[in-house]
Amino acid sequence: MSSIFTQCAAILMNGVPSPEELLKALRSWDVTAVQKAAAGEEAWVASGEGFSLELGNGTALLVDVVDRPWPDRPTSAEPTVVSAWRSGFFGPTASPGALARARQQTWSWPQAAEVAARHRGFVRMRTAIELPEDKVLPKEHDPAYELAAISELATDLFSLPGAAAFFLPGGEALRSREQVEAVQKQKTGVTGPPLDLWTNLRGAAVGEHGGRTWFVADVVGMGQLRRPDPEALFVEGSEDLEAVAGLLRNACLHLFAGRGIPDNSTADDAHGKRWRAVSATGILAPKRQVIRWTPDGAPQPEPEVIASLQKLLRG
Repeated sequence: MSSIFTQCAAILMNGVPSPEELLKALRSWDVTAVQKAAAGEEAWVASGEGFSLELGNGTALLVDVVDRPWPDRPTSAEPTVVSAWRSGFFGPTASPGALARARQQTWSWPQAAEVAARHRGFVRMRTAIELPEDKVLPKEHDPAYELAAISELATDLFSLPGAAAFFLPGGEALRSREQVEAVQKQKTGVTGPPLDLWTNLRGAAVGEHGGRTWFVADVVGMGQLRRPDPEALFVEGSEDLEAVAGLLRNACLHLFAGRGIPDNSTADDAHGKRWRAVSATGILAPKRQVIRWTPDGAPQPEPEVIASLQKLLRG
């Protein structure tokens, strides 16, 4: 059997906590082992000093301290860091540049970009499971349970001196202490899964073609839940952004419930406008599969326009 990381999140820190401070923050958790820092100059990518916890379902939750900023844009001169990204050490669904993109899209917390820019290190939280011989995730694997546990742990880690922000690289989401605590105060089963905490809603004008400026609104982070992200593509200024956001949120809830969205499916936004879905490759980074929604009866981008936008925005 082999072990893999299934989730990753971090508390961005303005200072670096001592092992004693970290252990104190973990006092309400089942600490099963002390985790030594891996040996070697760049071994921190695999493991910093910290502790191993065990969740109620037997999943391991590893918490380690890294005394350097989040490695957002590794270079060819950092082959160990590049390899660590590819191996999922910073999140199995995350991509380099996640923090920079999160700082550009901070609509739910306007101070997030400035707060994240000041961080000096981070406390990393990763869930890990043992894969069976066929190396396929077990059917009973529950990524929402893992994210909920990490979110609960984040509330305790905010007690650390210098704790600044909760960062989910797979969701490209920066969240404040208040946002995390608000979710923990909600009654389980009443408000539904806290997708707004784990994922990020984004929007951007992406280029002009044929006399029209195209706009993309999307959600990034559903991959953490083994689901595709929804994306809406339309002419800038032609749609109500709140209505589009509602359409995308509803699509996320539909996907989270395990219901697919086949090509040519339709849904109405809050104003009764009908949108049509198709599977596609997302326009905004990171590169991933999405469910793209476009409004019925409105101008539709030609395939070459979409390809041009993808090349422009992702290189």
